[in-house]
Amino acid sequence: MRVLTLAAFALALMVSPEASAQQQRGISVDKEAQKAACRRDARLIYRTGNRTPDDLRKKMMDARKEHVQKCMMQAG
Repeated sequence: MRVLTLAAFALALMVSPEASAQQQRGISVDKEAQKAACRRDARLIYRTGNRTPDDLRKKMMDARKEHVQKCMMQAG
């Protein structure tokens, strides 16, 4: 009886870290996908061209960063 209990406990300990690691990877992948979507939206909204003056380009890049931060905050 003790051997069976010990075996079940050992099996549970072996499976638990694998499941936890898979959950962490899933969260990381979801977060990266959300960030990529936010960046894509920011690039589409705040477009710059080759002839954009440097001061305006800097403002647009700052606006992109702010947009990505707000988007990530809303995503949770």
